[in-house]
Amino acid sequence: MEHPDAQARPEAADATPVPWAPERDAAAPVFAPRAKPRTGVVVAWCGAALAVIMLAAGGAFVHVSANETFDVAEVRLERAAEAEASAHHSLTAARSAAERSVLSGEQILAAATDELVHPDARSALGEALATMSAGADDAREVLDDPVDDAGARKPLWPWELFAEASALDERASAAGASVDDFAEMESILEVRHEQLTETAVALYASTVAAADALEAAHVSARAGAVLDFRDAADRVAQQRHVGSDAAVAFSLYATSAQTLASSAQSELAEKAGPLFATRLEIEAYARSIAGGVVLDFDWAPVVAGTGGSRGIGGTATWDSARGGSSTITLSHSVAEWWPNADSRALVAHEVGHAITSKCHDKFDSQNADANEEWATAWAISMGHTAEGNGVQAYGYPSQEMIDLAATCR
Repeated sequence: MEHPDAQARPEAADATPVPWAPERDAAAPVFAPRAKPRTGVVVAWCGAALAVIMLAAGGAFVHVSANETFDVAEVRLERAAEAEASAHHSLTAARSAAERSVLSGEQILAAATDELVHPDARSALGEALATMSAGADDAREVLDDPVDDAGARKPLWPWELFAEASALDERASAAGASVDDFAEMESILEVRHEQLTETAVALYASTVAAADALEAAHVSARAGAVLDFRDAADRVAQQRHVGSDAAVAFSLYATSAQTLASSAQSELAEKAGPLFATRLEIEAYARSIAGGVVLDFDWAPVVAGTGGSRGIGGTATWDSARGGSSTITLSHSVAEWWPNADSRALVAHEVGHAITSKCHDKFDSQNADANEEWATAWAISMGHTAEGNGVQAYGYPSQEMIDLAATCR
């Protein structure tokens, strides 16, 4: 079949004209038919547009990813920096506590002479303090490293965002390492602080035996000095930490020990003379039967109107505060007669008054006559039958009072 636009082949002269073919002027121009658009061009344009779209989408994806990566890194850094700051603060507090303990411990060590504590306990405390001090110095060096402030500037371009995110991750890792360092150092301080506390408590405990020995060595000290020393020693023994309270307690202990020694020296100086040794013997005897009541002794030529050639005399006070104390005053003649049975009985009578501080609730201790009956009965209950026991001056006590007095020792 022929194409409609194809030129007709020449035919015979009598051929019949094609009825639908239009007649045209031979001079009229002939126009070529319009060509159809090529498919390849369309595809090219579509591909280019798609590429542009994909490129834009890819760029947007990269930018979003870069921003998200930066944001995640920034949050990670903030958390790490917060943990680092917290660990830094905790170690700072631990270091400060360690330094305070070292300061208090050094004050205690300076006051802890060998007569106040056991020497081995003192040496152990010195070693523990040196170790604790070194730990505090190490902690100070660790704390010198700066803490990350989590500050970060967010750049614009994706490649800058990725690079900065990587830098933030490195900072977060460094902060995490610092947290571990701080925690390790704090743990070291904690262990050393426990060791320091243990050695300090052992030192405090050693004061019990040392204080007993020191008091025995200064037995002539006045009652007030003795009781103050006992209180100070007890306060030290009760300490359980190394701090300002313990340092103050130990300082008072050391000071009261000095006062104790000074008081004893003063008392001994007052008793000096020909009867010195006998007076100390009498005082020792009185203390041995006083049931722990702290005794002061004063000596005079005449006591209660008696002394010298007129006989022997004595008086006594009693005070139930702080475990009991008393001041016994004896005439010089008591020492001159010693160890005469009357002088021993008189001393026992006065100790009977002194020991009332422990047993004042057993009788009417506010009554003067009852006090004398009690002291006489107490001397009798201790086996003293000589007239110096009080019978000559106050009469014989009832058996009931003697039996009652025998329960007080």
